[in-house]
Amino acid sequence: MKFIKTKGLVIRKRDIGEADRIITVFSENFGKIDLLVKGIRKSKKRDQSSVDLLTLSNFTFYKKGDSYILNNIDSIDFFYDLKMDIEKLEITSYILSIVNEIVLPGERKKEFFLRLKKGLNFIIENNSDRNYLMTLKMMNWIIKSEGYQIAIDGEKYFSISESTILDNSNEKVIPLKKELFNILNSIERNEKIFMDSEEGKTNLIEAILLYEKYLNYHLDTRLNLKKHLLEGTHVKHS
Repeated sequence: MKFIKTKGLVIRKRDIGEADRIITVFSENFGKIDLLVKGIRKSKKRDQSSVDLLTLSNFTFYKKGDSYILNNIDSIDFFYDLKMDIEKLEITSYILSIVNEIVLPGERKKEFFLRLKKGLNFIIENNSDRNYLMTLKMMNWIIKSEGYQIAIDGEKYFSISESTILDNSNEKVIPLKKELFNILNSIERNEKIFMDSEEGKTNLIEAILLYEKYLNYHLDTRLNLKKHLLEGTHVKHS
């Protein structure tokens, strides 16, 4: 029996039968993997926490048929500070949904994995404004790493299908208020953004929603920020 080892973060879980659980792990070396954890729900509480969401661990597993079976787990970080803060957990939950949608099974994305680890620690140490900004920058990095580029040819409208911000209107473009254009333009040009007001947070969320629409259109993902914010707080309908 060949054992496989990798570091990874639990990004989703699903209970099956009376005692087993399938965990989806974003791994450093093998992309996204579904691991079967036998008997875990009848085990002691400490063992259960090791295969809970947002747990970073070293995993040892093996392949049996078409399934991967967990053999051993050595937990590194449980990210308790994230789990105890509702607002931080909301944005973290959304980031995990992005990972789950973007990363394919077996697809090696080590740089994305390292960025995710760094991002989780960033969320712990910062307030919501900076965390939304970090999320926006991560989404912009994903867009570029997937081979897309948003051109700045104007500032009044965003054409998702044409990957362009422009000044000419048509039925397929999204109008941009000045504050929203300034955010997107600064992100694309890797310039600093200063946000120190509630309105600033709202603008960041609106920018995230635009990138969400962009990713959903071009990568056929199903991202939905509203699902991850408490009762859809701060999310405007558009």
